[in-house]
Amino acid sequence: MQTRAFAATFLALAASAQAPVLPSLKSLLELVNSPQNSMKLAKNDPVQYGWDLFLYSDWPALTDAKHRGEPDAAKRFGQPGTVVWQTWKNSSETFLRNGKKPETWTTAEPVPAEVSKVPFQPSDSGNVWQHLTGNSEVDGFPAKDNEGADILYEIRQNQSTFDLIVKHDLYYVQGQIEYAKSKGDVKFDASAMEVKPSWRWLDTTKPGCQAQDYFTANAYWAEKDSSGNFTGWKTGLAGLTGLHILTKALPQWVWITFEQVNNGTCTDVKRLTPIPASIAAVNKQMQALLSGTKWKNYELVGVQIDAGTADNPVVLANTQIESAFQSRSSCLTCHAIASVATQKPVNPEDNLRMSFLQRTPPVSPPYYIGPPPSLGSFKSMDFVWSLRRAEWRK
Repeated sequence: MQTRAFAATFLALAASAQAPVLPSLKSLLELVNSPQNSMKLAKNDPVQYGWDLFLYSDWPALTDAKHRGEPDAAKRFGQPGTVVWQTWKNSSETFLRNGKKPETWTTAEPVPAEVSKVPFQPSDSGNVWQHLTGNSEVDGFPAKDNEGADILYEIRQNQSTFDLIVKHDLYYVQGQIEYAKSKGDVKFDASAMEVKPSWRWLDTTKPGCQAQDYFTANAYWAEKDSSGNFTGWKTGLAGLTGLHILTKALPQWVWITFEQVNNGTCTDVKRLTPIPASIAAVNKQMQALLSGTKWKNYELVGVQIDAGTADNPVVLANTQIESAFQSRSSCLTCHAIASVATQKPVNPEDNLRMSFLQRTPPVSPPYYIGPPPSLGSFKSMDFVWSLRRAEWRK
C-alpha cells in the first residue's frame, strides 16, 4: 500500500533525480526562510525536501539561550555538538503545570537540580541534558528496544510555533477553548516546525547497537510507580532511533520521518512495509555523502504531502513511533483531526477534542487514513496534536 501511495504522491525520482550533494548552510537557510521556496520544493521533490530539512534541523547549533534555534555557521554538518532542533522549546517548557504561562523563547531550558548534579557522559550533543517526556505511542502502548526497555520520546517546537502558542494563549486548555469560540480554527505561520524524536537507552554491547552507531545525548526521564507517583529521575546515555519532522511548508503541512538503520536489530519492532526503492536509492547516495559522521546511520523512511484517496490512501509509519499500527498510519490524516471544542465539557461523556480513532465502520487498527473526516462542531488546531498536552488553568 505504501509503495503504491508514494507512486501516486511523488514525482518519479528515478527519471529526474540527480546525484545529490550536501547543501551549504546558506542554501538551507534560504530554503527554510522562504515560504515560496519551501512550498515549491516540497511539492516538486518531497524526498530532496525531506533530506534538506533533516540537514537543517540536525545542523550544529549555537548553544547559548540568546540564540536558541539558530545554526552555528562556524561548524560543518556532522561536527559534534547540540543540533538545531535540540535547542527548540521542549513541550515540557511550553505546556506547564496548571496552565502557567511559559517563559520567553530565550530562557534556558530548566534542568532538575538532582539531574544537574549527575556527571555528563561523553556524547554527540555535548554537555546538555535531553528531557524525555513520553514512553508510549499513540495507541497508548510502549515500543521496546532489544533489551526490553521502553523507547522514549519528546516533542520540540521551533520559535514560530512556540510564539503563536504563547501569543494566542494556546498553552492552557481554557485559552484554546476561548480561541476556538471567538476566532475559530487555529492557523500557524508557514515557518512553523515541530519534531518528535525517539530515543533508546544505550546500555548494550550488541553489534550495531552501541553508542558509536547513534547520535547520542545525556538524557533524563521521570520514573513513576504503579500508581503514577514520581519516584526519581533516571539518567543515562540515549541514542536517537527515530525523528519525525513536521513543517508547514504546505497548508496541510509536510510530514518527514527518519530512522536509525539498525532499528530492526536494536529494537523489538520490525518494519512491515519496505522503504520505497526510489527513496532507498536517494538514501544510499546521501549516506555516502555523510560518511564519517553519525548521520550516515540514518535513513529517510518517507515524506507525506497529501492523504491520498479513500481507495488508495497514503500510509507512512516510523517503526519507533507508530510500531503497532504501521498498516494504518497516516500522519497527515491523524493530525488533521487535531481539534478542540468551543466550550468546556459539562458531562464526562462530552469530548474536549475529536477522537482520531475511526469507530465506524469497524477497522483494525482503528485509525483514520485517507481523506480526513469532518471535524463537525470542533475547531481545528491546524494539525498540531501536541496542543493537547496543555493543562487546565487552576
